[in-house]
Amino acid sequence: MKILQAVGVVLALIGVFVGLTWLQNELTPSLQQDNGVAEEAPSTSEQYAEPTSTRLIEDKTIYDKFQFDRLEHVYITIFNQDEVVENDITFRELDESYKQFTHLEGGPDLQILFQVGDEEGPSGSAFTKGIDKTNATIELRGRSSRLSPQKSYKIRLKDSAGLWYGQSVLNLNKHHGDRTRVRNKLAFDYFTKLPDIISLRTTFVELHVKDQTQDSQNEEFESYGLYTHVEQLNEEALAARKLNSGGQLYKIENFEFLRYPEALKLADDPTYDKEAFERILGISGSEDHTPLLEMLDAVNDPNANFDQVFETYFDRDNYLTFLAINFLFGNYDTMASNYYLYHPLNQSKWYLIPWDFDGALGRDLERVNDRPMWQGGVARYWGTSLHRRFLRNTKNIEDLKTKIEELETIITTEQTTEFLDAYYPVVNKYINQRPDIRYLDIEVSQFETYYSDLYAAIDVSKDRTLASLDYPMPIFLHHESQGEEEVFTWDASFDLQNEQLSYRVQLSKTPTMENLLHNEENTNFELRLPKLERGRYYFRVLIEDTSGHQQIPFDFYVDQSRIRYWGVKEVIVR
Repeated sequence: MKILQAVGVVLALIGVFVGLTWLQNELTPSLQQDNGVAEEAPSTSEQYAEPTSTRLIEDKTIYDKFQFDRLEHVYITIFNQDEVVENDITFRELDESYKQFTHLEGGPDLQILFQVGDEEGPSGSAFTKGIDKTNATIELRGRSSRLSPQKSYKIRLKDSAGLWYGQSVLNLNKHHGDRTRVRNKLAFDYFTKLPDIISLRTTFVELHVKDQTQDSQNEEFESYGLYTHVEQLNEEALAARKLNSGGQLYKIENFEFLRYPEALKLADDPTYDKEAFERILGISGSEDHTPLLEMLDAVNDPNANFDQVFETYFDRDNYLTFLAINFLFGNYDTMASNYYLYHPLNQSKWYLIPWDFDGALGRDLERVNDRPMWQGGVARYWGTSLHRRFLRNTKNIEDLKTKIEELETIITTEQTTEFLDAYYPVVNKYINQRPDIRYLDIEVSQFETYYSDLYAAIDVSKDRTLASLDYPMPIFLHHESQGEEEVFTWDASFDLQNEQLSYRVQLSKTPTMENLLHNEENTNFELRLPKLERGRYYFRVLIEDTSGHQQIPFDFYVDQSRIRYWGVKEVIVR
């Protein structure tokens, strides 16, 4: 009966969604004109959402002719400085530039000739008609991926080149850390089918490089293997989905919905520092930060009615969908980064948009160091101001469960199988040949095992999420030396079932918490001890509810062997 009810709800939502979307045909190679630029087919409908609607309604018809297993061949020629004066470094030096340029922006780029074709080579005059030498630039992309032996790249097409499937930016991701190579693609292909969320087009790409920066006589294209392109979320992407592109769009870099008054300021403030601002929120839209600061002031006002604040500034369906997909897909890296905040012009609502899912779908289970339960459930978001205040409300938890049930009528075993079976021939081919096989961190025979684990990954993530609701929330630990005393304090936890909680505070000389120096139950949230001898100590608090569910703190310690000890805080007494 619950399944039938959930199906009914989703069918009703889809009915509303379809009635309010604008129809637009997918940009396909068959629509290319003689200049090689795929042009957008005219809309067959001018149905717009009613002005009173706050739902995030993406024009899903952009995906109608999108082939999920499509493989594109991209060819780039990189000229030396004799040919293009701006190319004052080699392609190899570009790959090594992460050592000098640690920030995402500000690194070097190279002028290139961008072409498309098939496995035999570049074809036709697409993107090159009337071009003297170059029509694009290439640079490194990603933060952690810059350290990988196989780099990921961003290609920016110049105006003279036109657009590639309506896009001026290609984000070519190697996903070296994803042994299956398809986690991010599986997530975004699923999002094309979900209401109240924006997806981005993802495409398999084989990159072919003719590097003339070291040998000007080189005329051979070298395969750099399989990449996955993900569409850049920018004004072009919003407009292609019939969404307002004139408002605010921020890339979350290190942001927990706090106010950050020293960094987040209006652009006309004399003390405004854009670089400091963008260490927290990358600016991808308007630089009028007034709506952002207004929202953050309200979210962080302890005297405000949070339910009213939430309904004023956020769309409930979008927010619940965002949480639900991260829980269902087990995306553990979105507490303070890796998504977007979108605020359309002339509206009060803010929308959360997914971005990076290559660490999702069971990838955390592949790690040598096991992650604690809180990393895979609701507690993962407890350190973020907005999420914590929202999830404290029992009704909101029930609404989240309902949203998960609704999405499960679309996110099914059958659909997952259809996607993964379609990807497999493409990925399996490249994973078994150079150059990609050279850089695998597993035996190639193990690929089948890792890939097959994806079929059940969503069910595993859902079970972990629902189980996490029974546990107390994690806390942060604090220590301070005050005169002749050592003062240990900790935050109060929260239990979604409102069970009574106990706190056991422990102190040891080892991070494994053996041979305890102190071990007591303490509900005062403070422990004062006489001055300790100089040295390193390790401190933790174990939280337990009356049902026996035990939780650990957010804190962790990493030793010289890079082993993590979860729930433990290192204390140095001088």
